[in-house]
Order: sequence, then structure tokens, then C-alpha cells
Amino acid sequence: MPQIAERLVLVVGEDDFLRSQESTKVIATQRAARPDATLSLERVDATSTDAANAMADALSPALFGGERIVVLKSAESSTKDLVAILTQYAAAPDADICLLVEHSGGGRAKTLAADLQKAGAAVHRAPTIKSADDRVKYVRSEVVAAGGKIDPKAAAALIEAVGEDSRSLSSAARQLVADAGGAITAEIVARYHRGRADVKVYAVADEIVAGHVQQGLERLRWALHEGTAEVVIADAIAESVRSVAKVAAAGRGNPNTLASRLGMPAWKIRKIQQTAGGWSAPGLTIAMNVAARLNGEVKGQAADPRYAIEKAVLDIAEARTVR
Repeated sequence: MPQIAERLVLVVGEDDFLRSQESTKVIATQRAARPDATLSLERVDATSTDAANAMADALSPALFGGERIVVLKSAESSTKDLVAILTQYAAAPDADICLLVEHSGGGRAKTLAADLQKAGAAVHRAPTIKSADDRVKYVRSEVVAAGGKIDPKAAAALIEAVGEDSRSLSSAARQLVADAGGAITAEIVARYHRGRADVKVYAVADEIVAGHVQQGLERLRWALHEGTAEVVIADAIAESVRSVAKVAAAGRGNPNTLASRLGMPAWKIRKIQQTAGGWSAPGLTIAMNVAARLNGEVKGQAADPRYAIEKAVLDIAEARTVR
């Protein structure tokens, strides 16, 4: 399909970084559609105090002619003066200019997006990332774009290590491909992000509270083999149990709404909600008592702290079956 040299483009999406990524793709497409032109690039931020004047200057005929791309960021924050300039321009766009407007779809200038679309703007929609599955798909797409490949399990491990911020995920995904190359596995993610939030230790605890006893024990033994302190593992187990108890008590609310109340990031709440359903209130009470007991055992009360941790894992697994 041949590239089309657009004069008016609207990029819509809630996430600022994802919008900017989509804009980068649009800019590349517009350059490809004008292979014989030297396209300058001008950017205007609608949140700046002189945005209206800057946009008026950017859209004015150039003294010496020449094609160019003008990008307006955060168009949802446009003032009335800026909206007037944009709608007037959209009615008769300059053939030498590609105006690319980034808009969240909301904001005080919410109707601007619809008005530009009615004026004939080509609409590009940035990805929407709301669910855990969406986030995994995004990470995988970023790895593929960087020339690698990654399975869902490894993508989930990267999200666990980095968090849910799209910019951070994109950077981490592309850096992994650059550093490790080829296929990215969960083991590679753990190796490169070992220092991020004690990924390996918390992976042990997460397997345990999720009821994956065998996997939990395997990860536990490997962590101990690599020299992880028993106290650190015990703390991670206690934190995971407490987190499940907090999320379970809060109910099946929206993670974004619960985040501030529970003091946890939304991505973590979303993940724990999938685990919390397997626990009963009495079972969580038992598990918290086991975690408290373990805390004392790894600090000198037990003759063999490693045995104490393994016993605690089995006791927590049994607690999960209590109804």
C-alpha cells in the first residue's frame, strides 16, 4: 500500500508516552511519503503559556517555502485561542505542512479531537493499556520492535520488576534486547533486574502465596543456593502474605481506585487480586501467624533457619486450603 502524504493527523490516546510513540511512527510514515522533501520538524506544547502564538507562527507560510511537520503535544489542554487557530487551519490546511495533533480524548479542549476528525484529520489511536494482558502484549510488542522475542511469562516477569509505567517498560524491553539479544526468557529478566525490588526473592514469596508449592520450594532453594539471606526471604514472605490480606479485605475494587488507599501500585493490586480469591479469612490469619513465627526463627530462634523457611512454606500452603 503506498504511503499517503497527510496534511492533518490526529493521534488519540490516554497515555502521553504511548501517544508520543504513535506520533513517532506517523512522522516516519510522513517522511516516507515525501521522499524527495527535506522535512523540518517543529513541536509546540499546548500547556505552555505562549502555545497559541507559537502555533500561529509554526503554521504561517515559510519565508523561503519548504515542507514541514508541526506537532502539537497535549492538545487537550489547548486554550480557546489555540483551539480557534487549529480549527481555522483545519478548514484549509497548507499543502506544505503536516499538522500532527496529539490529544488524550478528554481535557478542557475535549471537543477539539472530534472537530478535527470532522474536518478530515487522519486518526491514529495509540494503544490502550488497562489490563494485565494489555501490558504483557505491549511489552512483547516492544521487544519485537527492538528485534527480539519474549514469551508471556518473561514479559510478566519484566512487568513485575519494572512496574506498569509504559515509558519504563519500553525502555527496559528495548534495553534487554540490546544487552541480551534474541529470545528473552524469565531467567534473563531475573538476571538483568536482580537489583530491582528484590525480584528473585519476591518471586519466591509470590509462588508461595499463590499456592504453587513445588515452584516456590524450587525458587527458594535456588535463592538460598545463591546466598540470599534467610532474613530477606522471610521478610518477603511476610510482605506477600500481608499484601494478600490487605487486598482481600478491600474486595474486588478497581485497582486504580484502591492504589492510594492501600499504598500499593495498581499493577501489584491487580496481580494480587488474582491470588487473593484462593484465600479465606481464617487461612490468611494462620498464614500471618506463620510469617510472624518465621521472622523470629530466622533471627536466631531456630537451630536451622533454612529448614524453618521450608516448613513455613508448607504451613502457608496448608493454610491456603483452610475454609
